[in-house]
Amino acid sequence: MTLILRLLLKAAPLIFFFLVARALKGVLQASQYGRGSGGADAPPYGKDHTGQGGSAGRRGKDPYVVLGCTPSSSNEEIKKKYRELLGKYHPDRFIGQKLDEEFIQLASRKFQEIREAYEKIRQMRRF
Repeated sequence: MTLILRLLLKAAPLIFFFLVARALKGVLQASQYGRGSGGADAPPYGKDHTGQGGSAGRRGKDPYVVLGCTPSSSNEEIKKKYRELLGKYHPDRFIGQKLDEEFIQLASRKFQEIREAYEKIRQMRRF
């Protein structure tokens, strides 16, 4: 009985990491629907700049939605959220963890999308 308990205690961090990685992979894949053909099965990810819902590609996504902010958010809030998302989706964080290449590519695309959204907001607000 104690042997089984010891094995479970040693395996718990690995199991936890595996479950978190799978959940993160699902989130990253779900966020990619906004770039596709806009089929009926694609969940709405954001609104384009015309105010219409749907998938208008990378350029059509509202940068505030990508960063999880609102247009009324302060510059400091936007910067804080940007730094938080960069740390969460930085591809270097996943490379040494023996994850599949597709997962790392999804993280890289999300990382680039976050950087582009922040740059758009910076240009609009001139900070």
